[in-house]
Amino acid sequence: MMASFVSGAAARLIPSVVAIVDGAERGSGGAGIAWGASGFIVTNAHVATHRDVTVMAADGRRARGSVVARDARRDLAVVRAGGLELPGAPTGDPARLRPGALVFAVGHPFGVQDAISAGVLQAVGRLPRGFAVNGRGTHAWVQADVRLAPGNSGGPLADAAGLVIGVAAMIVGGLALAVPAPDVDALVATVT
Repeated sequence: MMASFVSGAAARLIPSVVAIVDGAERGSGGAGIAWGASGFIVTNAHVATHRDVTVMAADGRRARGSVVARDARRDLAVVRAGGLELPGAPTGDPARLRPGALVFAVGHPFGVQDAISAGVLQAVGRLPRGFAVNGRGTHAWVQADVRLAPGNSGGPLADAAGLVIGVAAMIVGGLALAVPAPDVDALVATVT
């Protein structure tokens, strides 16, 4: 029952998830998300390291995109890519979830399009002392036991209803870390 519930939520979310290839670096990249009603795509700064990127929709359409905002400390980038008219992903607040809540990630690990991995929410908050990564331990993170792999970076971490609660960024100590949706909203608001 729960698996079919997540499957349905993931199917609704997939049209909002894109693949991103960074600049001239063929084969490198990750995922991105059409963020709410903003008209922008959000991904990780480590996915979109160049100003120009290629954005590929779930249905195979491609567009050139350009990075219009970047926050390297939060590992976020905002991309403008015209012509795709993607449905904006619905977002939610991870602080409203309890530890143990079912969550899932959508991405393109190792080039497999729109792969889903599921797990449970561990916590929302700062990392424990000693787990800071590149000076990023002072920020809040969504922490989940979801398996991420190269190609998941920049994609959504969503709750069981399909609301995006964070942008998948990395694995630390075996846990998936995602930038919380409210932090993403704050960056997107600087360019809208």
